Amino acid sequence: MKLSVRSLLTMAVFSFLFLFGCGKPDPIVVYKLTLSENSVVFPMDGGSRSISVLPFPEDELWNVSCTEGQDWFTFEVNGNQLVVEAEPNSSTASRSGNLRLTSPDSKFEPFDVPVCQEAAEEVTLSVSAHDYAFDSVGGGYKFTVKSNYDWTAVADADWLDVEIIGDVVEVTASSNESDAVLSGTVTVTAGNGALAESATVAFSQGTHADNPYFKLLGQWEITAAKWYYSPNGSLNSLDYNPNPTDYYLIFDLEEGEYGKSYVMRDFLYPDTHLEVRYDRETGNIVIPFGWTVYSYDTFLYITLVGNSSFSYASLEVDGVPSEDYSTISLQMPAVDGFNYVGFGLWTYNDDGNKVALGSRSHPTMFPMGPIVFKKSSL
Repeated sequence: MKLSVRSLLTMAVFSFLFLFGCGKPDPIVVYKLTLSENSVVFPMDGGSRSISVLPFPEDELWNVSCTEGQDWFTFEVNGNQLVVEAEPNSSTASRSGNLRLTSPDSKFEPFDVPVCQEAAEEVTLSVSAHDYAFDSVGGGYKFTVKSNYDWTAVADADWLDVEIIGDVVEVTASSNESDAVLSGTVTVTAGNGALAESATVAFSQGTHADNPYFKLLGQWEITAAKWYYSPNGSLNSLDYNPNPTDYYLIFDLEEGEYGKSYVMRDFLYPDTHLEVRYDRETGNIVIPFGWTVYSYDTFLYITLVGNSSFSYASLEVDGVPSEDYSTISLQMPAVDGFNYVGFGLWTYNDDGNKVALGSRSHPTMFPMGPIVFKKSSL
């Protein structure tokens, strides 16, 4: 078929108009956000986390919001950084929430960022302590603390000092100079908030007047059921009733090293100075017979009596105080069939011979039967 010139011109015009009208198509823009992290995970003790948010195009705006009711964490936008912070979790249950990133012009789909936090551990607390009583001069008491959480130890009384070194707590008290018994507590607390666990240790401190060590200080009289007279170092059957004003049947028990010893002064002989031990566990005094107590080799001996004969020995004898501290009873033991029933004071003369001595030139006395020291009223 042949086309006329007019037809060809018409087709050319339409083709030109079509091509001119279409031109180059407009580009398609895909809006999006690129995040450095897709979720936020906190440990039980909380902290701060930062996420980089890069929009495309770069100048594209974006917003962030939080699921309603999730107030256990906070967030803020700082430039292209999304900063999320959480406090320590004081619950044994884990926590979870959500942040939503959106476009103010709805150019991209909302983007959710899960936020979660680990559950807290149960608090374990072990305190190796028991209630403790300081004596009146004070002292120190130590105990250990074990816990999976940080812990503190605090006293509720100003007379108690607390020092923490590692896992050891040392509680100290100075001398109680008052007339009142002191009391207080030290509380150890591990963890905080709803998970906190506590243990309390009670402390007390007595007065000097109630201190067993000080109660034994003072002047004492030596008493016995029966006394014998021994002018020549031999035991006679003659009963003897000594006059306390003539013999050193009165002695002073003075303070030595506190809580450990005393000094028995003028015991059986003038100017003697005998150190005796104090047993804090039993409250007894322990007298060492047979030790040097004075110059010129003056010794104290225990007399062993049996079958009308006697000899000498060196040993320690317990002195047991009564409940009211008015008497001290000597506990004379029985050994090898001999009864330790008395004591004597001996020394040596210029010829080297052993002689018996008593106070004021009188001979040694051998008390027989129960021997008791009585608190002097003089």
